[in-house]
Amino acid sequence: MPTTLFFVLLTLTEPLKFGTNVSLTTPDNAVNQVQCILHNMNMPFELKSLSWLRARREVKLDRLDGYFTTHLTYEMSQHGKLSSPIYLENWYWFTHPDSINVDPKKLRYGVVRGSYQANWFKTQNITSLVEVNSLEEIVNVLHHHRVDKVLLDLDDFNNTADNLGIDASPYQRSFYRYVPLGVFAANKLINSHPSFLDKFDETIPQCAPAPFYLSQGEQVQILDKLLTPLEGLISQPIITDTVTQSNHIQLSKKELKLADELWVKEVKAHQHGLAKKMLLIDASLYLKQWQTQFNGIVTETILIDKQGKNAAISKITSDYWQGDESKFSLVYKQSIAHRFSSVEYDASTHHFQVHLSLPIKDPQGEHIGVITLGVDVEKALHSFNNIVLN
Repeated sequence: MPTTLFFVLLTLTEPLKFGTNVSLTTPDNAVNQVQCILHNMNMPFELKSLSWLRARREVKLDRLDGYFTTHLTYEMSQHGKLSSPIYLENWYWFTHPDSINVDPKKLRYGVVRGSYQANWFKTQNITSLVEVNSLEEIVNVLHHHRVDKVLLDLDDFNNTADNLGIDASPYQRSFYRYVPLGVFAANKLINSHPSFLDKFDETIPQCAPAPFYLSQGEQVQILDKLLTPLEGLISQPIITDTVTQSNHIQLSKKELKLADELWVKEVKAHQHGLAKKMLLIDASLYLKQWQTQFNGIVTETILIDKQGKNAAISKITSDYWQGDESKFSLVYKQSIAHRFSSVEYDASTHHFQVHLSLPIKDPQGEHIGVITLGVDVEKALHSFNNIVLN
């Protein structure tokens, strides 16, 4: 990310300073999102610019009320708190084509001074050979082979290379991790407005950015490992028989609504009566055993009948009726062979997940249901990282 920060001031009487490292000229970014949130909170704001290092110093001196987008570093943890995620970065290692076979111990690293990656390098005891002040400089440094390897957001690298007229395809790329970024609120702001972060978090969904989807290369990696086993699973008689039997139990809209409400109520109360009963049927036990082969990459497996009802589950789901969710509605009776959902962040587990859904058909090729896998994206991409993405 660029090292320039744009700052916002907000309080009840006068604006207070916040900041971001995202360019104001880029459409649909975190600046637009935070501006939307603050507007919806009826908070006045202004924008100013500072460097990352200056921003952190100003927070420590109580002259700044925070900055965004960021993650919580150990250095700053005593000076404030972080909001829920508002933005997602997709970190990849990019290696110069002439350095692919270099001994890892001899690799030369480059980094943008003051960036998240620079902070991460310190935690990993990685010494940067070259530190520069902008994305453009670090991509140029890699292009001219002054360094062997850099760690950057996937979109940042591709967009910057494109702007510089550099062909990005020769550079080997390897997934490292997703990085959820939020707004850092300094103690100064929290002390004067204790409810600020709670209200900010509550308003985030009103200004949510476009969903984040896996790249084509990432989808290929996951399908390469999961599609064949999944197709084998849905051909098993225990699966087709279970969904067929569930299809024979037709519920009215009212009955579906009542069943779903009872399921959700029990889950929220940690009673799980209906869900636990379904977990014990043979097909659910089969699904649970089947997914163990993937060592945590597959987090859940849901068998859904033609009404969108759960027919079998490998773990307790938050609701019983999936008919109004895209993992069912965009797959059942559609012409597609499979579908990935957008990437979802689970704040309770700090994991990123996608749903991979396939239609289930009878011997005549008629749709009878859908099967959906929950996939831990980071585990999957780390495990399958032997493929070079384009």
